[in-house]
Amino acid sequence: MKKSIVAASALALTILGGVVSMPARADQGDIYFNMIFEMADKNKDTMVTRAEFLDAMGRAYDMKMTAYKKGGDTGKMIKGDAMTREGLKQLIADTYKGA
Repeated sequence: MKKSIVAASALALTILGGVVSMPARADQGDIYFNMIFEMADKNKDTMVTRAEFLDAMGRAYDMKMTAYKKGGDTGKMIKGDAMTREGLKQLIADTYKGA
C-alpha cells in the first residue's frame, strides 16, 4: 500500500512538472520564433531575406507593444511609444522560447 502511494505521488509530480514546464501558448500573447518565421517568409520559400526579417520583427514589436498597453505594463515595459530595456528583453525572450 505504501509503495503504491509513493508511486502515485511520483507519477503526479512528474505530470505536474511536465505541465508547468510547457511554454505558454502563442494565443496568450507570447510571440514565438515559429510565428515570426511564418510572418517573415512571405514567399514561402523557407528562407528569410533581410527585408522580410526586418518587416516581421517590426510587426512582432508592434504586437508586443499592443500587448503591453492592454496589459497595463506601462512604465516598466514601455514609456510612451518606446520599449524599455525590460520590454525589449521580454520580446526577445518570447521570440527565443519557440526556437
